[in-house]
Amino acid sequence: MPIIALHVTWKQLGFYVLLYLAALQNIPRELYEAAVVDGAGKIRQFFTVTVPGVRLTTGLVVILSTIVGANFFTEPYLLTNGGGPSGKSASPVLLMYQRGIEQGHPDVASAIGVLLVIAVLLIAGLQRLLERRQA
Repeated sequence: MPIIALHVTWKQLGFYVLLYLAALQNIPRELYEAAVVDGAGKIRQFFTVTVPGVRLTTGLVVILSTIVGANFFTEPYLLTNGGGPSGKSASPVLLMYQRGIEQGHPDVASAIGVLLVIAVLLIAGLQRLLERRQA
């Protein structure tokens, strides 16, 4: 499982770094200059200017990571030969494939899919709710 986590992190890291780079470039320099005039050091500038400036991007990255993490299939299927020993590295999408295609139980696979969609929507909704409270 750690190898799968490392692989997925490495695969997605470049996209998330580009999102944060774009967010950092959109923070006006005047905000940093105003913080310096007010006597803020580098750490205080980070927490009062940079972190709020990338808050929306952080929300987007969390939602995208949740969706990607819930829907990965290729990595556990190829790296652990279908879920590893005793299915320890099986993802929900891999379980859907195993139950629906390999074992011939499409009803169980569709139930897993519906639960997966509900779980991702709940996590995304919770993230949006927390984002609105902090704004």
